[in-house]
Formats: sequence, structure tokens, C-alpha cells
Amino acid sequence: MGRPDVGHGVRPMDPHARAESVWYRVAGLPRRKEIAIDIIEAEIRSAHHDALLEAAKLVLSAEPIEAALRAKAERTIKSE
Repeated sequence: MGRPDVGHGVRPMDPHARAESVWYRVAGLPRRKEIAIDIIEAEIRSAHHDALLEAAKLVLSAEPIEAALRAKAERTIKSE
């Protein structure tokens, strides 16, 4: 399955919202396992793409990468 190009200006989806969205899309597909697997694989690729874009932004920023990653991790943990 192809993924539409969402562009660089789109903000990555909150991890909890992404998981909930995937759950609702695959929960009704127990007999269509191959479709559920395709959906989950696409979400993993999308999350990986978002992570790579974020890493690229950090590398190109003037802020030290270690400090930026630590701050982002702390924000992510606190939002859970």
C-alpha cells in the first residue's frame, strides 16, 4: 500500500491518538487479518518517517542534539 506524501509541515500525530486510531481501524477486522496487518505496517512506517524527520530537524538545529533529545523525551514521558 502506498502512503500519500503528507509534506514536511504536517505535525506528527500524538502517539496515544495514533494508537487509538489504529485500534479503531483494525478492531473490526478479525476476519480480514491481512488488511489489519497492512494498516498496522503503514502506521509503523508513518511513525518511523515522523521520527526521521524529527531527527533531521534536530541535526540541523543549532541546539545541542543531546539536550534536545532529553527535553523531547521528558515532554513525551510527561504527556503520557
